[in-house]
Amino acid sequence: MEICDSMKMPELSDGEFIIPLFTLDTLLLPEDQMMMRIFEPRYKQMLDDIALDGLPYGHVISNPSMPQLNGTSIPYDVGTLVEVNDFQEQGSNLLYLANGGKRFRINSLIGPAIEPEFFDSVFPSVDALVDEYIDNNPNGKLYLRGIVELIPELTGDIEEERWNYILSLWKTYVEIIAQINEMEINDFDISEEIDSMFPVPNVESLWKLAGLIVDSVEAQILCLKAENVEVICSIIEANIQEKLTTVRLFRQSNE
Repeated sequence: MEICDSMKMPELSDGEFIIPLFTLDTLLLPEDQMMMRIFEPRYKQMLDDIALDGLPYGHVISNPSMPQLNGTSIPYDVGTLVEVNDFQEQGSNLLYLANGGKRFRINSLIGPAIEPEFFDSVFPSVDALVDEYIDNNPNGKLYLRGIVELIPELTGDIEEERWNYILSLWKTYVEIIAQINEMEINDFDISEEIDSMFPVPNVESLWKLAGLIVDSVEAQILCLKAENVEVICSIIEANIQEKLTTVRLFRQSNE
């Protein structure tokens, strides 16, 4: 992944475009949702820019093995486009619901114009920070940006037998968790609830199930890089099997 000088905007080729990047410690998969609270000036500027330009932004996760770029964490080279919904202001905070959309690959990074500062409780305004760099870098931004290309949609079909088997594993896991927590819920209720959540074995349901189950960074990155549905099915199945092993051992140790 190339790192570009923020003063030199590369000429975009076909299929590439520039988006803001929001680097976090957790990923957002397609079809997943996350409530967001914004208070830092750099991300307030980002929200202003995407609202003005009608752009999405990219949700990415920081890669601890990479050095920083002008004081900002460098992310993994894949992410998820985000649509902003239910936007509201709450005092000095901005709240919204982030909805995961298409996947993208980062080809280059454009660093922030100035290093982000970490303030205690009082943040400077966006305009005050922009004044620090605007004369020397009129195209600069407070936030990280990426030159990205979309990752093609998943190929292949999900066989119904395969899908039902994966759901049966998930039902078993949920049933064991219910038993461990002594919840008053029967197997039929659990099965019916899961079937209603995932009525059709399609790509949308696959991503929603992955969002519920796949929780390690490594596995999430593999999902975002996947080319076909079987790869994600295998990742989901492996994650459920791992969770089943853990809860069964826990239950046995407490019997």
